[in-house]
Amino acid sequence: MTLIDGQLIREYVKQECQKYKPLFQASQKEVAIIRFESSENVSSHLKARYDAARISAEQKVATFNAIGVTSNHIVLSSNIAVEQFESIIQSINEDNQVAAAIVQYPIPIKFTNSIRLLEAHKDIDIVRGQSNNLFENCATAEGIARIVESYVQRDSNVAVVGGGGFVGNGVIKYLEASRISCFCLEDGDDLSRTEAADIVVSVTGRQGIFTPYVLPSHRLVVDGGFTPTASGVAGDVNRSAYRIPQNITPVPGGVGPIEMAILAERLVKMDLGVELGKWNYQQLQQSQLQRAVIIAPISKALFRQQATVYPQYIHQERENLFVLQGANYKVIYNKSVEILSIARIDEKLTLIRLNLANNQIETARGITDEDVTRWQQIQTLINPAKTQSPDRGIEL
Repeated sequence: MTLIDGQLIREYVKQECQKYKPLFQASQKEVAIIRFESSENVSSHLKARYDAARISAEQKVATFNAIGVTSNHIVLSSNIAVEQFESIIQSINEDNQVAAAIVQYPIPIKFTNSIRLLEAHKDIDIVRGQSNNLFENCATAEGIARIVESYVQRDSNVAVVGGGGFVGNGVIKYLEASRISCFCLEDGDDLSRTEAADIVVSVTGRQGIFTPYVLPSHRLVVDGGFTPTASGVAGDVNRSAYRIPQNITPVPGGVGPIEMAILAERLVKMDLGVELGKWNYQQLQQSQLQRAVIIAPISKALFRQQATVYPQYIHQERENLFVLQGANYKVIYNKSVEILSIARIDEKLTLIRLNLANNQIETARGITDEDVTRWQQIQTLINPAKTQSPDRGIEL
């Protein structure tokens, strides 16, 4: 079983969008993100969906900010009048600085028709349910379908569970337009019918409906569920079934980051008229692994040398966790699990995760050619013949 790393795609797209960051910053464009807070008398299931919307909105804010676009995160009470909501939509339509707008689902039923007032050319996530001549389906549906495209084979058959919903229907439309064979199931149908497919997509939002008893082995399972729980978040696939598919998108960390990547791509196209190249997950994964294979042994050698020669630069953050930090990177050694991780100093993202017990690279994402060059330069300094100043060691 292999977990598909949605952050790999998000970081790749973010790097591509960085080329256009000066243009966004100069134009001072913004994206409006509207979400509703749940009322006190909603069901626990609906409340969980509102909580998921909050998390998703916050991720969108971070995504757009990363590429130089300000987000106006508007949080509304479910009790506001329809006229107030429509006034907000109209102000977004009339504001030329607003490049795009998103209305987070779920929304109270009374506002359903009001969403259609949003101008089509600002509807980046197809919240109106209608094509706008740029995009046919919501970003989540496109992201899921493009992951499927990365694994589909000539004779593939895709089961879309929850295919009648907003996201599921978008997945089916995308796959059919790409001439990929698929069929629809709903929550409550006989899920054993997924045996007829080699790829399964689930977008029901029903926590843990896929268990080892109903999920046979597949080439790919895409879990589009996202339900906040007391212990974190859960998807449609029960954790006990993760070991069964050959590849699976985890929750969290799978479809969510991919959705953010699609939205970033769309903003570049919508506002700048630039269409980014189409990614393939397996190709990106291979490219990142090739870069990680170069950097990982250098970081391993560096940490060992510094720990021996300049131990004063190895900081113990907590028991069994040791950090070597420089101007650009930090190398983190977790002794309890024998894991060496590499991250940029100004980011939380782990670029490389190396399992020292078996010398296997478990994570490789967000690595640029510049990173490879810098680490190759560091490698020239990890040479016993070179004399390092005893007061500083090697600068990362």
